[in-house]
Amino acid sequence: MEGGHQMYITDFAELAEIMMKRKNILLKDIAEYIGTSGVYARQVIEGHQRGERADFYKLKIADFLDIDRKYANVRQPI
Repeated sequence: MEGGHQMYITDFAELAEIMMKRKNILLKDIAEYIGTSGVYARQVIEGHQRGERADFYKLKIADFLDIDRKYANVRQPI
């Protein structure tokens, strides 16, 4: 990185996007994996869906994309 500065990305949506590109995974692949629509999967990733069910899916998505669960920012461990 330029100037020796390291950038830390903690926004889950950004992390998911990076990992999807890196692993060549499409939104439809994530939706299929968690058993929801692509629209719902995108809303979970972007944080528009809240609650226990959304948290559960967010952790499944984190695992699927090899993102540390701490970045999912869910209220309780599931």
